[in-house]
Amino acid sequence: MLRKNFIKALGISVALISSQAPAMTLDWTGGYRFEWTEVDRPSLASPSERKAYGLNYLYLSPKIIAADGVDVVSRFDILGSSQNPGSQLGQIWGMNTSNSAASSNNQGEGKITISQLYLKATQEYGALLVGRAPLDFGVGMAYNSGSGAFDHWYDSRDVIAYKVVVGDWFLMPILSRSAAKGYQQGDTISSTAVQLQYENADNRSSLGVIMEGKKGSTGALGYTADQIAAYGGTSAIGSLSTSTTHFMLARGFDAFAFKVEGGFLSGETGIRTATNQDVSYSGYGIAAELNFPRPDSKWEFSAKLGMATGDNPETNNFEGYAFDQNYDVGMLLFNHRMGKKDFLNTNVYRPVSAGSATQDLGDVSNTADDEYLSNAVYLAPSVNYRWSERLDIRNTLVYAQLMQTVKSSVDSTKDLGLEWDIELTYRPSERVQWVNQLGLLFPGQAWKNGTSGFENGFNFGFASKAAISF
Repeated sequence: MLRKNFIKALGISVALISSQAPAMTLDWTGGYRFEWTEVDRPSLASPSERKAYGLNYLYLSPKIIAADGVDVVSRFDILGSSQNPGSQLGQIWGMNTSNSAASSNNQGEGKITISQLYLKATQEYGALLVGRAPLDFGVGMAYNSGSGAFDHWYDSRDVIAYKVVVGDWFLMPILSRSAAKGYQQGDTISSTAVQLQYENADNRSSLGVIMEGKKGSTGALGYTADQIAAYGGTSAIGSLSTSTTHFMLARGFDAFAFKVEGGFLSGETGIRTATNQDVSYSGYGIAAELNFPRPDSKWEFSAKLGMATGDNPETNNFEGYAFDQNYDVGMLLFNHRMGKKDFLNTNVYRPVSAGSATQDLGDVSNTADDEYLSNAVYLAPSVNYRWSERLDIRNTLVYAQLMQTVKSSVDSTKDLGLEWDIELTYRPSERVQWVNQLGLLFPGQAWKNGTSGFENGFNFGFASKAAISF
């Protein structure tokens, strides 16, 4: 019924546009993907808590060209995830919520959600942006719109912004609101930001900075009890007040190109300890991407390296910093929850499915790739071999260490181990790709957590995924 109503409403809208405003046109883009993922031992112990799941997902992005320079852009997510709302994961393959699934011949209906809807009015020296729009900056370590073919997450806000363009520079003040409980004043989370950026396609260089101040009232914070405990607090009776600054630099040469982004987070979480002390943010991170293009060779070399601070358990503040979930370094590390404890300090960003947030990760077998890159320093060199015009083979090694041990004891080590990822990409056409991945993780001693004696058994994963864009 929902699908029929959606198609009917869309047909009426198109008909009205065609009959009443001949100058208007409708431009469609979209994408479809299917994925299968298996991870053998996310617990790194016995029982292995093995997981295997498929994901099915489609998005449609119609753009109404209302007049010269005036566009209305939207995005519909078909078969959205009920387990992870506000994501692009898609629906689990075989999902059936029927009370009598054993005898049912009907798979059931999926959801249609709207993740974007905004107006863009372009003028000679700038552009006005109003509505629910995607956010993106730098390499995507903090603001990431999720535009990749296999991105599972996205950042968006209800914004009012104006982009002023002067030559290769632009300045964009941004007013946004990420939470509101109702029509009344208060119980909101709002932010004020400004972005200044230089872009020059001729010399392949880019330079930019974005500064954001965010404020939120107590009633809008929405922390769970597990999250409050992960911050080291006991209640959320304060207000949110944070300051974030990110800078980026990119430059391309014939034989070398690089991108660097750094971010700093400070301010008040709104959480207080048992002694009524405020828990404050004080974290930072940096991500660098290096590329060594060789146009005349079948070989290409690249690397990712960076770090994100972790929380010091001996202070009342929270010194951790987390990258965006879309920013992937390895197939397993910083992508899938693993181990017996929250080594990466990421329970502060999302509730666990079971257990205590200060002790473990909950049920790691019932999670998708929802882990964050946090409390770690990493190095990930890659080599890609172009087997043919349609086939690429990429090998990536990921080595990582903790920035801060979770167990404040001299017998805890920081070695997270080594991961080897093998990726085979087949592109039968420009808009179609099929990717097969094999990830082999050799966990380090950090997963044992010192005298806790947790296991750090070998783990491997496999993924096969295909995407079509149009």
